[in-house]
Amino acid sequence: MEKISYIARIKRYNPEKNESYWQDFEVEVEDTLTVLELLMHIKDKIDSSLTFRAFCRSAICGSCAMIINGRSGLACKIQAKDRIRNGVIKIEPLQHLPVIKDLVVDQEPAFDKLKKVKPYLIPDPKKVPDNLKSESLVSPEEFALYDKQTDCILCMACYGQCNALEGDEKYLGPFQLTKAFRFIMDSRDGMDVEERIKFVEENGIYECVQCQMCLAACPKGIKPAEDILQLRRIAKDVGEDNPATRRAKFWFQTVFETGQIDKYNLPEIALEDEGEKIKENMEEEFRERGLKEDEFGPKPFEGIKDFQNFIKKLQKELK
Repeated sequence: MEKISYIARIKRYNPEKNESYWQDFEVEVEDTLTVLELLMHIKDKIDSSLTFRAFCRSAICGSCAMIINGRSGLACKIQAKDRIRNGVIKIEPLQHLPVIKDLVVDQEPAFDKLKKVKPYLIPDPKKVPDNLKSESLVSPEEFALYDKQTDCILCMACYGQCNALEGDEKYLGPFQLTKAFRFIMDSRDGMDVEERIKFVEENGIYECVQCQMCLAACPKGIKPAEDILQLRRIAKDVGEDNPATRRAKFWFQTVFETGQIDKYNLPEIALEDEGEKIKENMEEEFRERGLKEDEFGPKPFEGIKDFQNFIKKLQKELK
């Protein structure tokens, strides 16, 4: 065990003055410390006013999620020496949530969104008996559909790293949508799938930008971005005319006609009135970039006829 010296640069917040600031702590500590142990060392030996949230120290409770060198993670799981860059490790609170003090954030806004997706089983009487004399059986194949999603510890690391939450407070968030997916896939659930899907359609599954940051952040290896893609597929399958079906048809149409996705007109087609506002914002952005109106949407690329013939051939083979 060796001792190493570096600077812990921590973003702090004083609620009494409503003031955020960075503070450097010079430390000489064992090279085996986790980020949480580093914070505990600073609190015990240097500045007792440093505030952070922690409990189990075993990557189970999810309390110590924070941003470490720009990436979300659990402080109790990450080795401090692995995140040192140029002699500095930067630690700050999770993004997209109000800061209470220093590294402690108010989790209630995220939990309020979670409650909206009804993250609990609404028993199907055909599957779940109303007495204790018989079991509610789930086959291994059925459980495998949502097994990994049950590992979520609500640490909010994915929420604190989500790019779709930038400027969009209505967006539900990654772990909330993973929870929605988990109960949609549960064979014992009696809530109508269309009812569950309708809510997430209106509040999240299409706002996800598929940046994959939630995959990198999750300490349990859950993949919320993939769950969101699955929710989009389910939405397409449970309705004849909803945002998912309109989106899928328009995607195919524009890809067939131009070889590209028409992201400019897609919101209006898929989301109707709400999509018009999105399209107007895009127009304004395009004009600021100096684009002309005929450049807003895609144009057919060279060789589009060969591409269309290829698609037609595939359609015949599938029939």
